[in-house]
Amino acid sequence: MIRISPAWRPANRVNRLICGIDGAPFTIAMLVVVFVLLTVELTPPTVCGGNSVDLPRVGNPISMPKSRRWDAIEIYINREGKVMFGSDFVRPSELPSRIRKSISQGSEAKVYIKSDARAKYGWVKEVLDEVRASGVEKIAFLVDQRKAPTAVP
Repeated sequence: MIRISPAWRPANRVNRLICGIDGAPFTIAMLVVVFVLLTVELTPPTVCGGNSVDLPRVGNPISMPKSRRWDAIEIYINREGKVMFGSDFVRPSELPSRIRKSISQGSEAKVYIKSDARAKYGWVKEVLDEVRASGVEKIAFLVDQRKAPTAVP
């Protein structure tokens, strides 16, 4: 019997099954998983000691890229009324001195307030009054973008 083989395959080549598992892709995938898990475990806790601040949502927010600077003056108000200046819990009465100190060390003379959407207005007003008492006139409230409603066909 004459055997005809395609032009791209040599006639003396034998079809063999590959029965081995290549361990390199598996090892790389496991290293990536370990790296991701370690990164997640080593990240600092969320704002306000584990209590996240759910920012209010608005339709047309203005971008404030300077709020992401490392020396930006950020004040957090969580839903329980606790106030944080940077990463420290403070009383609202301590804010003017802390703000003045930050500005004297070179921070921008603008305060960014991140208030929880469920924080009481009285708590926010108290913090706002203390910020104004420090002499800062530029105050910004940080918010989230409201998602546009999807059209239903």
